Amino acid sequence: MYELPEEEEIRTAIYLAMKRYKNFDSLTALHNAVLNELKKINDNYAVSMKRVRIIAARSGFIKLDIKTKEGEGKPDRCPVCGGRLEKIKSLSLLGEEIIIGYRCKLCPYKTGMRKNIPVRYHFHFLR
Repeated sequence: MYELPEEEEIRTAIYLAMKRYKNFDSLTALHNAVLNELKKINDNYAVSMKRVRIIAARSGFIKLDIKTKEGEGKPDRCPVCGGRLEKIKSLSLLGEEIIIGYRCKLCPYKTGMRKNIPVRYHFHFLR
């Protein structure tokens, strides 16, 4: 049987893993390190990669580099952290305001008019 840790316990495990290794070149590597840190607290703890990614992206002590590929359709929510996307606006030559892309308010995800799908994540420790 497994148990789900609290968000603060996951954030602490992410901090300890980042402090020890400084950076991770993939989400899988970060997930494994965080899982190892959580197992030190409780052997029954389990956490998904998605939950680790979301908490890490919103943590404030991690610089996140996102490699993307172009997809179909317009973006509606941030594919990295699930946050709202705000419009990036510019002025045309005629002085009209136009939308040139979207950016997430909570993490560094940015895209043009078409949805960019995250393919690879790089996590870097800031402190």
